[in-house]
Amino acid sequence: MSTAIVIEAPSASDSPATPVAVFACLASPVFGDSALRGVEDFVRRHGWVSVETFIDIAGFASSADERVERVTALALAARGKARGVVAPGYSMLWHGPEGHAKMADWQERTGAWVSSPWNTAELAAKLGALRPVRAAS
Repeated sequence: MSTAIVIEAPSASDSPATPVAVFACLASPVFGDSALRGVEDFVRRHGWVSVETFIDIAGFASSADERVERVTALALAARGKARGVVAPGYSMLWHGPEGHAKMADWQERTGAWVSSPWNTAELAAKLGALRPVRAAS
């Protein structure tokens, strides 16, 4: 597996109308509107275009690879139908060092990026948190 870091933003060459897949993993469908509202606002503020929204209903500790809609969202980006995947938080896309490495490998293979309104570099800086992600160049 790669030791690369996760790319959390589109490259400078991506246009403002960049197509993205939206993904969320929620404990209950009740949280759908509130969780996705922030993501939709985030996508709109960046000028991206959401091509499809995918939602898994699963527990927080569930295996990311077994989340069917996550797999579908990543496949959409892998096929080039979306340039990136936007989720409320990165924990919905991967867990721990192994999941992080798998995501970095997936990005190397596909050229796709991930982003999240809950995990932006600006927010991390405000919180004084160091994170092993970087923006694409």
